[in-house]
Amino acid sequence: MNLRTDYCTKSKLQFSLKNATKEFSLIRVRMSIERTRFTYYLPTKIKTAYWDIPSGCAIEDPKRNPVLKKNPTLQTVLRNINTEIERTTNALIKVIENFKALNIHPTNEQVKIELDKQLGRIAKCKEPAKEPKKEPKKFKDFISFVDDYLAQCKSGSILNDKGLKLTPGTVRNYGVSKSMLKKYSADKHVRLTFESINMDFYNDFVKYLHESEHSRGKYKPNAIGKYLKHIKMFIRYAYENGYTANNEFSKKGFRILREDVETIYLNEDELSIIYKLELPPNEAQVRDSFIISCYTGMRYSDIARLDVSKHVDFEKNIITIITQKTKNKVVIPIHPIVRTILAKYNNQAPKVQTNQATNRVLKDICEKAKIDVPITLTETAGGVQQEKTYSKYKLVTSHTARRSFATNAFKRGVPSLRIMQITGHRTESSFMRYIRISKEENAQSLQDHEFFK
Repeated sequence: MNLRTDYCTKSKLQFSLKNATKEFSLIRVRMSIERTRFTYYLPTKIKTAYWDIPSGCAIEDPKRNPVLKKNPTLQTVLRNINTEIERTTNALIKVIENFKALNIHPTNEQVKIELDKQLGRIAKCKEPAKEPKKEPKKFKDFISFVDDYLAQCKSGSILNDKGLKLTPGTVRNYGVSKSMLKKYSADKHVRLTFESINMDFYNDFVKYLHESEHSRGKYKPNAIGKYLKHIKMFIRYAYENGYTANNEFSKKGFRILREDVETIYLNEDELSIIYKLELPPNEAQVRDSFIISCYTGMRYSDIARLDVSKHVDFEKNIITIITQKTKNKVVIPIHPIVRTILAKYNNQAPKVQTNQATNRVLKDICEKAKIDVPITLTETAGGVQQEKTYSKYKLVTSHTARRSFATNAFKRGVPSLRIMQITGHRTESSFMRYIRISKEENAQSLQDHEFFK
């Protein structure tokens, strides 16, 4: 905060919890003073379940916090906490404006002392919850910071939302985004700093990707969106940990590009043709792994690590596995075709090739199966929307199996909520976007409904 030009306002103050993962936490207020982070702790704790993260206050509304309906004492406690937050806000604004009027550039300690005086907390200065002081890391530029961030991800210092270590694949994807930043920096002859990650950078970076090409052509919105998502994650971490006061990433315009992609599924007739094909051993293994996925809904990453001795219970006729991507437990009935395939390999899973090799071989297999109906898709590439027509086999990938499983099960009348227990979708709306039923197929299925008879 530059005292000569900026006024302290409520919008510049951020109230949050010190330990949001614990049952109870101290409340803190943070702001930037002279480009350094100022943190002040309120002399009270709150149960984290009663804290509203977006608004930075306690939840007083019984509609949002049902516990309050029959607990007036708790309601009073939370109301008092919000009163203390408002009191601290007003006092801090007054302290800063007093320093400004005197043309003084205060240190964090000076602000804290004056704030304690304003709030009458002189006797409570021992600060048991004060964060230990340590020298902040120094980075020569934004990319060197990203290098450090990736190192922390690999070491387990940075965890995912569930408190678990990030998977190698996730860290690898972060590294791809770092490489794109380095390429952009080199091609544009610019040095990326914390302060340069702003709206001008955003617009130029998106334009740069629209004009660039990779091995498969122009960049599409979802590929660009993944880079932007990671860049926002990097700069947000830097901002929240005091490496920069730049928060332009939070602007509405700094958005992540997304596009609903039209994808295909294979119906049961097509799967039957593929299943019955005579193929050489290496292609047969790819085909059989794919068919298992089509009748279990398992991702490629889980098929690749399927261990029959650990995950398959033939007596109960179920597969039980913790998914690699979401770390959720799924229990899947064993389809007769899956049982037959496992028996073919002496009750072992067929050998899996790399994902890239699998996708290449799958297209060859589906071409042999004459799955070549023309499919016209609307795509955006290089910032231009256009229609393209493909033979269906060219659109088949390992992920087609999960969509085929969900769509075929849904067409067979399996309740969507039951399918979601296997696919891992959390909302029915997101699941329905996953289903690939054409308007013609939908109309045909409705013909059997009693309403149309």
